[in-house]
Amino acid sequence: MTTPYTRGASGESTAGRTRRGLTQAGVAVVLLLIGLAALTTVYLDTSQTASSSVDAQNSRINALQAQVQRLTLQQAALNGTLKNLAKALPSVDQPPTLRVITVEWAEFLSEQDRFFTNFIIVNQGDTVDLTYISNDTASHTFTIDAPYDFQINGSIAGTVNDVTGKVFNDTFPKNNSPGVTVGGTSGNVTGHGSFVAKHSGIYLYYCIYHIHLGMFGYLVVLPNSAYSGQSTTTTTTSQTVSGTHVGIGAGAGSYTNPVGFAPRTITVVIGLNNTVTWTNDDTITHTVTSLTGVFKSPNIEPGGRYSFTFTTPGNYSYGCVFHPFMDGNVVVKAAP
Repeated sequence: MTTPYTRGASGESTAGRTRRGLTQAGVAVVLLLIGLAALTTVYLDTSQTASSSVDAQNSRINALQAQVQRLTLQQAALNGTLKNLAKALPSVDQPPTLRVITVEWAEFLSEQDRFFTNFIIVNQGDTVDLTYISNDTASHTFTIDAPYDFQINGSIAGTVNDVTGKVFNDTFPKNNSPGVTVGGTSGNVTGHGSFVAKHSGIYLYYCIYHIHLGMFGYLVVLPNSAYSGQSTTTTTTSQTVSGTHVGIGAGAGSYTNPVGFAPRTITVVIGLNNTVTWTNDDTITHTVTSLTGVFKSPNIEPGGRYSFTFTTPGNYSYGCVFHPFMDGNVVVKAAP
């Protein structure tokens, strides 16, 4: 017996509509599977690309770490050799004079920043008039530690500290030699400063950001019997400061093992202990400079101090102009 069927308004049987619907559904499933396969292929390709990128970055990091370790060992060995050489420097007998010197940033290989030149030789008593030039877009410094405490700071607004990844957007006083913060724009940086070479010996100059990547050189100051202003060493005793105190201890600005501000973060209350005093117990010059311009000390010489009274609640970050890796924070709370 033939199974009866009905037709719709279009004249198509119910069975026909069912077969057509199944066919369309099958086509949709096939298209969906094709789409999933394509997406899977793209995902796998993307994953492989991402994996390759990560592997490449890891290889680059490992290579840089190996380079840092190698250069650190080489530098330590060289420093030991130079200390012995400093004891045997030849003496001269020449009237002190002005030495005009230009040092430039150079890139030996990709990401291997260098100074050009690597050696500066002057006589004791000479005035060193130094210009530092960089056309890099990253921050650099020309820094000499104690006893000269000299720095030309290339961390101008818009340059990137490629060690921390942060863009330098602050402004510090210009032409405050020693400790010059240069003007100009990113990629066109010229800084200038001067000092008297009072101390004979061999001294390291370096970029605080890139010393361990090879950006350093040596200032050689030859003993000069014609120089009458022989340097003297003075000893200062730090005073006890009442109230809220932040210390700048010996080695605070050392690039090898920086101590920084102690304590690094301090909390004060308005009307109770809102005057903070910083004391420099180090052997080199420092500053206490707000990153937002709220307060700014002059150069704090060894044994010196600087005080500031906070009157508005908030968090106040600050640093040292000469040693940008030194940073601190004052948390100011309202009176209870």
